[in-house]
Amino acid sequence: MIKSIENGRKEDGNRSIADKIIKRLHDLQKTAQNNHGRWAWELLQNAKDSVADTNRLVSVKIILSNDKIEFLHNGSHFTEKDIRGLINQISSKEVEEGEISIRTGRFGTGFLTTHLLSKEVIIKGIVETEDDNYFLFNFLLNRNGKTTAQLIPNIENAWKEFHDSTEENEIENYDEDEFNTSFTYSLNTPEQQEIAKIGIDEFLTLIPYVLTFIPEIDQVEIIDQLKEETTSFQNDSKIIDGFKKITKIHNGEAPTLVRLLCATGENVSIAVRTVKKEDGTFEILSIKDIPKLFCDFPLIGTENFHFPIVVNSFDFNPQTERDGVWLMGEKDTEVLENKALLEQALILYQELINDIEKKQFKNIFNIAKTKTHLQMKTILMLHGTKILSKSPLGSFSLLNQLLS
Repeated sequence: MIKSIENGRKEDGNRSIADKIIKRLHDLQKTAQNNHGRWAWELLQNAKDSVADTNRLVSVKIILSNDKIEFLHNGSHFTEKDIRGLINQISSKEVEEGEISIRTGRFGTGFLTTHLLSKEVIIKGIVETEDDNYFLFNFLLNRNGKTTAQLIPNIENAWKEFHDSTEENEIENYDEDEFNTSFTYSLNTPEQQEIAKIGIDEFLTLIPYVLTFIPEIDQVEIIDQLKEETTSFQNDSKIIDGFKKITKIHNGEAPTLVRLLCATGENVSIAVRTVKKEDGTFEILSIKDIPKLFCDFPLIGTENFHFPIVVNSFDFNPQTERDGVWLMGEKDTEVLENKALLEQALILYQELINDIEKKQFKNIFNIAKTKTHLQMKTILMLHGTKILSKSPLGSFSLLNQLLS
């Protein structure tokens, strides 16, 4: 081996990695205003994906303090590929040819979104090597640097800290139920602290929907040391009489039930939050400020997508920034797939409305009113009319209202 050529190859690799990270972070900064809460969903997605190939459930804990925020989970350990993906920013979720993915993550750069929160994160966990050995690790991932010359040393230092932390840290086994994985982000500025708070608030609002759509997430606990508040959500895999029930506990008080009316098809689920009144009736809550589209996790930016109920599908083809799905383009495969999924959602919606019309529900208008959005109108006219010709939906007054 010619050492100088090998050194040059490594240098080229580092420069390519650094260039990609710098470009992606630069692009993210331009959309930062709409992405302040995305860090929490990216981390939760990674936790969920860690158990995607197992029969395990995953639990998550978020701890917010004045100078840092810590995200912990008890999902599966890291693989060597995961570590390379984290440091070198190469997706460890890419699907081999012919393989069917059950992981939500589709963009190797998704984790970089969390650096809108902080460019310095301490990562702790357990890694399994190719020869089935387990090691504890702990290293700083520092993405500070506006040029390759500034960032490359940080990448090299991350590798050094990782390798140093595994020295004499081999373990024979570990408790899978413990929170062995953690990501700790430094909050050194008021802006970073504000982004952390936005993420927490968004998380508290939307997590009942996420738990409804993803039974693999067992429990979520948010500890806000600034407000001295602790809130936990316990998932329940069962759907009874069309309701998913999430148990919420706030500051150790008596548990309350968060109820979501939902329906599930082959590739699509729909849901809306409800409240049980003292007289036994159910009130449907407004979805005005809720993202209308989820790809397992909320696509922040679809709050104004004019669909009458919240729709989730793992099979949606989201836009790169995960702020919408592709819907424009008559012959585009991804567009056609997205429209077909929304067509399925319309059928579920019709069945749901037909069902609740027979029961005691209040404020049904919260999932019946919608504005005529150009994209939505296109979907309804191209696909809704096809449904009308093949099903009893022609007598469905609410859908007719949408089409008018």
